[in-house]
Amino acid sequence: MGKKDITLNEFLGDPHIFADLLNGCFFRGRQEIRPEELLPMDSVQGTESRSGKPGKRIRDTKKLFYRHRPAAVLAVENQENPDCRMPVRCMRYDADEYERQIKAIAAVHKEKAGLSRFGKEDRLIPVFTLVLYYGAAEWDYPDRLHDLLEFGGAAQWLLDMVPDYPLRRLSIRKDLDIELFRTELREVMGILQRVDDKAAMCAFVNSNRDAFTRMTERGFAVIVNCTNSRRLEKYIRENREGGRIDMCRAFDEWMDDCRKEGIKIGEERGERRGERRGERRGMKKGENRLAQLIQRLGEEERFTDILRVAEDASLRSRLYRKYGL
Repeated sequence: MGKKDITLNEFLGDPHIFADLLNGCFFRGRQEIRPEELLPMDSVQGTESRSGKPGKRIRDTKKLFYRHRPAAVLAVENQENPDCRMPVRCMRYDADEYERQIKAIAAVHKEKAGLSRFGKEDRLIPVFTLVLYYGAAEWDYPDRLHDLLEFGGAAQWLLDMVPDYPLRRLSIRKDLDIELFRTELREVMGILQRVDDKAAMCAFVNSNRDAFTRMTERGFAVIVNCTNSRRLEKYIRENREGGRIDMCRAFDEWMDDCRKEGIKIGEERGERRGERRGERRGMKKGENRLAQLIQRLGEEERFTDILRVAEDASLRSRLYRKYGL
């Protein structure tokens, strides 16, 4: 299990976050599932190999939905890469959970009556699995078992007779309306939706500063790992405050680092220009030019562009011309 999956599992393991995810995704934000109704379950499921040897399969996040009595098993599988086997994988996950329930009921009967069996009056509770896809690539693989099967020239009756298994899959980038979430899940998913666009990401943080100021360390860890930002990772190590991280301050420091990086780029460009022309003043000119540009952008509160000019040479050139630098 990768670092991204681990931090996502820890984050979604919070019953408030877990309930918020399902309520936002399936009930348009209506509070159908309450955090206090979600009980922790062991994510390790027993299974058997083809030879009958016992084994185990680990689910990402699993909760027992308890309303007056056990009502359902709710599970979330995080997925970064598209997987054509996903309908079969989830079908096996769910089947293993049903088998676990059968064994548990049989064990209760044996303890009470000395006979281990699952009777016709016994019932299982439903199992529901959501696949939460957070990758960048387009998911163009089957979302149901029938789409994975080769029926070929078989008659329609065969298609009708073979049970199907639909996959409940949602893409964080395309399918989630974050405005339906009521916890910091909104801010975390908002960042993951913008992970490939630094400017949009910083604009989102700036427009939600109060929420990001109160972000928990678990939420911040998801952002750090899913954005692959070493600067943010360094910040979380150095600025822990009672389990909460000031995300706004982290991004402010990140932007400041980018400003410094931009000045360094200017120095290097100026130095190379000076070497080519035999003029040492080129280094100073390059530094001053970029510093002036950053100052102008700061005066106009164009903070996202400050990040971009450090990395986008064509944007720097256009802005140099615009401001006459």
